[in-house]
Amino acid sequence: MAYNHPSSPVWSRSPARLRLVLFLSVSTLMIFLLILYSPQPPSCYSNSDTVVCRVAHKAKDHLRFKSHDKEHTQDLTGVKSKFAFATFLAGREDATIDDPYFIAVRMLTYQLLHANETRSHDRSIPFVVLCTDKVPQEQKSRLQRDGAIVVVGESIQSDWAKTDVGKWQDVLTKLRIWEFTQFELVALLDGDTVLTQPLDGVFNDPAVYHRDSLIAKTNDIDPVIKPDEQPLPATYSFAGVPEMKPEHGYPPTEENHDFPNLNYLNAGFFVFKPDVDMLGYYLSLLDIPGRFSPDFPEQNLLNYAHRREGAMPWLQLDLSWNIHMPKLEDVQGGVKSIHDKWWQPGDKRLAPMMESWRWRMEGYFESRDAVNGGV
Repeated sequence: MAYNHPSSPVWSRSPARLRLVLFLSVSTLMIFLLILYSPQPPSCYSNSDTVVCRVAHKAKDHLRFKSHDKEHTQDLTGVKSKFAFATFLAGREDATIDDPYFIAVRMLTYQLLHANETRSHDRSIPFVVLCTDKVPQEQKSRLQRDGAIVVVGESIQSDWAKTDVGKWQDVLTKLRIWEFTQFELVALLDGDTVLTQPLDGVFNDPAVYHRDSLIAKTNDIDPVIKPDEQPLPATYSFAGVPEMKPEHGYPPTEENHDFPNLNYLNAGFFVFKPDVDMLGYYLSLLDIPGRFSPDFPEQNLLNYAHRREGAMPWLQLDLSWNIHMPKLEDVQGGVKSIHDKWWQPGDKRLAPMMESWRWRMEGYFESRDAVNGGV
């Protein structure tokens, strides 16, 4: 007797089995497409490579990715803290996320907000990045994902108070941070600052207390108050650290001649009271050609406005908070932050420490991006 084979296996004729196969096939395809089209970390580095980064790069070679960035900045109305850290990012329209100055601001974000050794004890203190309109959206979006508050400031320019140094062309726009009146005090750190310890204690330094300007005390026109300048605010707060010599001891002292001029402020680290009247006074100085030296526009403006013999003298913070042109001995001595380029430190002995902070930052944010799907 001939045996008749069925035209297809019995299990394939089962409706339930067919539905299961169809479901699994569609699910597999959807998962594959979801992985490929999910936003990935914007960059990966050889020293911090991950499986996610490698998959993302492979996919980018074959598929076009849609950007999820939105052209917007954040406001400060919902921030509850009375203090804030801030920095200024000038940027260039052709800059990328690999720009060393941008990486420095990301390092600062990581250290102020996330790293256990250096983040603020008061976790409510925000970090605000004041940007010019030249900063690419890719950079602004990256900083927002990192946890910073990004604010774009209206440009401040001067016909005479300017420099030929390209990276300082927009530096007067830094003065827009005086508009952050939601806060009682703001600590301004230049982007190329690296922390060694938390900094929120600086808001308790005796030098930052609000003080009366001299004109408010005397109710008279002192010779140091110029009649062609806008009236001074009644009160102010402005404290910083003096410029340093490259060769200095720690802690630096006047007796050891560690300062080129103890009365000359370095504008890379200071604490101040935001005040639109103060900003108006600063802007009035820009209308008076030659009122101060234009070589370092915003730094020399602040040194003039808060000169020691003037009506609103700057006060000196404890020198343990920050040092410009640092040496390894400063870090070993306990300085809490150093002001120098992480990619090109003056003291080469600091390079391993500064580079390690860069890679720790990269690893932290790449891991967080992978967990959050790049959002």
